[in-house]
Amino acid sequence: KLMTRLTYTLDEIEGPFEVSPDGTIKFEEKDGIDYAAVTVQLPGGERVPFLFTIKQLVASGKPDSFSGEFLVPSYRGSSFLDPKGRGGSTGYDNAVALPAGGRGDEEELLKENIKNTASSTGKNTLSVTKSKPQTG
Repeated sequence: KLMTRLTYTLDEIEGPFEVSPDGTIKFEEKDGIDYAAVTVQLPGGERVPFLFTIKQLVASGKPDSFSGEFLVPSYRGSSFLDPKGRGGSTGYDNAVALPAGGRGDEEELLKENIKNTASSTGKNTLSVTKSKPQTG
């Protein structure tokens, strides 16, 4: 279930679009509204934030199926604080008391307390369904 809006649009994406003599194409995203922050609620009630993005996409292949990888920055920067005041570079280290080890839940508590702001890589597959010869 979408929590933040009902629709999301990436718009005015620009970059070089090349067509090779053999018919393969290559697109490299350079500019535009290339991300949207989204929060969804899973069936169990957990809310998950993520970025709907194609930042720095480089895709190639045949027009009916060309794919490539892109950058997925962290949804929240290192200075973002969660509701319990925990952040990557600011705020508290822990918002839950850490009991003595051996209970088996140490990994789960670490996941909640340590905020990861590292970027990752996504993969996308696109297809050309229509084109205008006048504009390319």
